[in-house]
Amino acid sequence: MLTIQVCVGSSCFLKGSKQIIAEIENLIAEFQLEDKILLKGCFCHDKCTGGVTVTVGEKLYTEIKPEDVGNIFKQEILPAVNEGIKCL
Repeated sequence: MLTIQVCVGSSCFLKGSKQIIAEIENLIAEFQLEDKILLKGCFCHDKCTGGVTVTVGEKLYTEIKPEDVGNIFKQEILPAVNEGIKCL
């Protein structure tokens, strides 16, 4: 199962983590990946100056905005799920 963690600390929350979580949830449902992806909230990675931090497996993405989610999902998350990468 692939684990995706979205920072929900105060800085990231103010920068759109709630919207990012909602977008990821929608994409998980759209691609019927509920049994392959675990979406979790987490707290600060100390890299949230420009936007929300999102971890996909062990890869950390910084400065993520809600409009970035679709591209990250299609370019990083779908291939990781299809390859069966196991994560935290």
